[in-house]
Amino acid sequence: MPQTGITRLLSTPEYYHACIGSSPQTLDSAREIIFIIEGEGQADKNVWQQALDQVSRHNPGTRLRMVGNRLRARWQSDGAPPRLRLVENCPWDGQSDAGSEFLYREALSLDTGPVMELIIATGTKTRVMVRVLHAAMDGIGVMHFYQELFRALRHEPLLGSNAGFSDTDLMLSIASDVRPQKKQPPAALTGGARGERRGDTWQRLSLLSPQPALLARTALAVAEFARQHSTQAVRIALPVNLRRHCPGLLSTLNFSSMIHVDVAAGDGPDDFRRKVAALLASARETSYPAWLDYVRLLPLSWLDRLVSRTEKNYRQRKLLETVVLSNIGNFSSQSLSGGGFVAQRIFGLPMKDNPFFIMFGMDGQVDITIGMAHVYASEGRLESFLRFMQNRLDGNGT
Repeated sequence: MPQTGITRLLSTPEYYHACIGSSPQTLDSAREIIFIIEGEGQADKNVWQQALDQVSRHNPGTRLRMVGNRLRARWQSDGAPPRLRLVENCPWDGQSDAGSEFLYREALSLDTGPVMELIIATGTKTRVMVRVLHAAMDGIGVMHFYQELFRALRHEPLLGSNAGFSDTDLMLSIASDVRPQKKQPPAALTGGARGERRGDTWQRLSLLSPQPALLARTALAVAEFARQHSTQAVRIALPVNLRRHCPGLLSTLNFSSMIHVDVAAGDGPDDFRRKVAALLASARETSYPAWLDYVRLLPLSWLDRLVSRTEKNYRQRKLLETVVLSNIGNFSSQSLSGGGFVAQRIFGLPMKDNPFFIMFGMDGQVDITIGMAHVYASEGRLESFLRFMQNRLDGNGT
């Protein structure tokens, strides 16, 4: 049954996302998801506003605010609705973070809302962009929002949302006897930290040819590059959509978890796929130790100081994985077009701090954005890695 409102406690993963950037003593800003559809068409503000209002009415996760703190922190769906922002004659080329400052010009708020905004930027291309606090949505949730938005623009019925429970409720409902294993620190993708520059950077890789077995081939290319700099294990983190355990679940909220796959020397695409399949068959992503909930005893700002970058630790961070590979999926341009807008490509901005890939396809075209902290991208290392990946995935490399 469609949900008209939400009132429930934040889950621990949501609380963790909410803490990032909450302390003035850390270097990280609020954790956000930003997805971008590039295409052509008009930007009629009234048409977009009407569609946005309709989606917000049918999907209460778009109008959340956080009430209370620590163990009592809860969501209520009576916050400010999503904001529409138009950016005309936008010069940004969408290929890197250079010139992207306009994306962050207006604040989002957990306390009052809005937790998300829709940005329509016009220029050489029209870009339809969703920016949302990760505490409120995951990547698949953003794609549900997008698909609802274009249904509204095409005057089709909306599906709405139907989940009144949380990601941890779902994880705890699934039997999983997998126990965490102690692992050695993983290889750093580009070697050790160099330089003093704070913050992060990213660049976009648009692939030209068909990409069979993309996830496995990307993981193997990462492993090959990382072994040029380290003899330690190459560990790939893969976000997993928990909705697979609940067919028919429709929600903009967070329903994702993570698995880790170690890539051994000599592994091929089939080996990587077998390892992933074995982890998914064991429901590894639903393993949820009860002690995790104790982190919600801490105020958000305290937790932020424990987990985020600071002036003291930003060059000595302990890596949990070599890279995160987030494969959102392949989407048809037809499903993401409407209201005079015709989609052509889709990409997302990577999460900050650890090396992070976000992968999208549209009608078989693939875009990968690759981000990392400046101390790992410095001295031309990000550019070198991008050339390596372009060759491995789109050139003559294997």
